[in-house]
Amino acid sequence: MKKTVIAILALAALVSCQSLKEEWQPVLSPATKPDSFVPYTPETLPNFPGAFTSIENLKAMYKSGQPKEVTGNTWIKGQVTTTDKTGNIYREIYIQDETGGIDLKLGKSSLYSEYALGQTLYVYCDGLTLGAYNGMPQLGWEADQTSTNEYETSYIDLQAIIDQHVFKGPYGDPVEPELISEAELKASISAGFTGELWGKLVTVKGAKYGNQIFALFYPNPSLPHKSGNPENRVFLSDNGTWGVNTWSCSKAGYISYLEKSVWDSAEVGSGATRYGRIDTVTPTSAGLTGKTLDSFHPYEDATYKEIMIKNASANYISHYFKFGSTDIQVRTSGYAKFADVELDPQLISGAKTADITGILTIYSGSAQFTLVDEPSVSVKLN
Repeated sequence: MKKTVIAILALAALVSCQSLKEEWQPVLSPATKPDSFVPYTPETLPNFPGAFTSIENLKAMYKSGQPKEVTGNTWIKGQVTTTDKTGNIYREIYIQDETGGIDLKLGKSSLYSEYALGQTLYVYCDGLTLGAYNGMPQLGWEADQTSTNEYETSYIDLQAIIDQHVFKGPYGDPVEPELISEAELKASISAGFTGELWGKLVTVKGAKYGNQIFALFYPNPSLPHKSGNPENRVFLSDNGTWGVNTWSCSKAGYISYLEKSVWDSAEVGSGATRYGRIDTVTPTSAGLTGKTLDSFHPYEDATYKEIMIKNASANYISHYFKFGSTDIQVRTSGYAKFADVELDPQLISGAKTADITGILTIYSGSAQFTLVDEPSVSVKLN
């Protein structure tokens, strides 16, 4: 039924050039408060049953590895805690109530022009899917139907469907971040998907830079890049910072790091399958055959480093920090406005610690931060 609805609405969407915009286009003006805006209230919501389900109870419906289609007249409400204005959050929005937070996969850019920080949103959950990506709670459309089938939810995408499920309530003051302790963080990690802190706006105090990064690059974007395709994976991890002193890297920053040769010793491959250093191995010398080798044509005899420069794009980088004895990653998109901003040298050297504010998420059993503002605002040095 969902696919039929999508097909009908998608056909209508093709009429509009809105569906053809580039992924990272200039964003719009911030959400305004027009005099004509009339917010929804519980009394004006269509078919509202009279009570909201808490975000905590909604997440409790999920069983690990089993996407849950929410049925029945189920509503949640929460205040908006994120903005995509800086570009570090994309096509999604986080809301939270007094019991927790959740990621809404709305599938649109420039969401900050439509939803203001602190604004209450009412979400009609019937027909939406509750799922996880590497443990992180998400509410969106049905499970991903691509060949990789890796996502338990997909983006809602179409405005007509969003309008059936997301209702704008009154404006309010921005949510104050919750100051959390290491013990509270550990408790959420132990709880997994249902951890109380996931999706919430929080602050940790006194985090120490860990002098380690994690990054994963895909040399050929036209090839599959899952763990079963080690020939198209290059990791930077478990070996210091690899010369990276910026929060992430834009396309220009990515090329700059490659040309400076600080990543030359990185190897193509993953797990036990390794093909050699990016500055020496080629698809041909790696022994790739058939369609895999053909997909690199006419660069099958170029080094992977040369191929990575040719196919360069912005990339995510995660920097490790220590919060007490607990590792947290601060993950930044290469499309963020602050991607190429350098970390403060005093933070890198260990001379100072940082108070970090952002959305706390879980990724494969580890804590991960997503900054919702510039590091000058969300990373305060002590």
